Amino acid sequence: MKKMKLSLYLNDYETEKLFSYLRWLFLLVSVMIFYVPPFSINIPSQTELFPYLLTAGCIYMLVTQIALYRMRDNKKNLHYVLKAGILFDYIALIWLMALSGGVHSPLFPIAILFVLHATIYWSTKGAIISLLSFNAAYIAIGYMTVDLSLFEHYFTVMMNVFFLCIIGVFGALIMLRERSHYVQKEAYHFLMHQDYLSGLFNHRSFQEKLRENTASGKSFSLFLGDIDDFKKVNDEYGHQKGDEVIKEVGDILRAFASGHKGQAFRYGGEEFALLLPHFEGENLNSFLDDLYGELMNARSLPISMSFGQASSSEENDPEKLLSLADKRLYKAKQSGKKRACLKDGELYSGDLEPAMKAAK
Repeated sequence: MKKMKLSLYLNDYETEKLFSYLRWLFLLVSVMIFYVPPFSINIPSQTELFPYLLTAGCIYMLVTQIALYRMRDNKKNLHYVLKAGILFDYIALIWLMALSGGVHSPLFPIAILFVLHATIYWSTKGAIISLLSFNAAYIAIGYMTVDLSLFEHYFTVMMNVFFLCIIGVFGALIMLRERSHYVQKEAYHFLMHQDYLSGLFNHRSFQEKLRENTASGKSFSLFLGDIDDFKKVNDEYGHQKGDEVIKEVGDILRAFASGHKGQAFRYGGEEFALLLPHFEGENLNSFLDDLYGELMNARSLPISMSFGQASSSEENDPEKLLSLADKRLYKAKQSGKKRACLKDGELYSGDLEPAMKAAK
């Protein structure tokens, strides 16, 4: 039985998901304050304008929820969503407080979360700007809604601003330290699980994923691949060109694996591995045709590779499955390279010979 991992280290996507859930929670709290007794009776509120804020908030949060789901792997666009979220939080919170008691609003503590949210994405600058901008707006609400010369009002404003600054600064310090630890953790994880040159998962990650797949009982295919005559590339073009070939093979295999809901790994040296959902027949031939076509048209050099395939339906022991794929890779090499030995021992060569001649 797989153990559930509980961690307080969250990446940007997971953190923003948490804040999106909190927005829905605070929206529910706001509705209770404005419409549900005894809150609506005992807390002064302006219900005339609240429906407009409620409508805008629901639309924004629905759009954000959809955007978060679709942009999980699109870091550039996700970055804009995160920044827009902080701006929306600021506007919505000031608006809510102005409608629910002004400087005496029970929603004031949410300001601490606003400061922490800004700190996550803008570090120290975010903490300072969020504190200054919120306090300025809070004091402005006081001037517009109450007589700040009266003790009950100016004392509340002074104490809230004072404690928000204290808690905000200490909260920001803790948040900055946590984010620093998270960045270090991610860097260590990258060094442990990814190959620097190819950008693929490394041998260790491959072994872990292979064991995980075989233990789960899911149907999958393992492909072991080797760049043909890679030593000649280094000897004739130099090691720098060899590195370019490794990197480009990594890019091609990653794109193909991702497109077929699988994963690509650098097994070691010029050897690579693919873990893919099981497919055969025309689908398998189409996959190999496209893959070899991309390799032949590589930017650096026309690349020739040999592959050996093994299927989880043949063996559920990871070591034996790997050995089976390795034997078939050897058979593909012995049969003239530039081809793949499939799970039934059949040799795939496609239209590689014409492709190689055209490339030359």
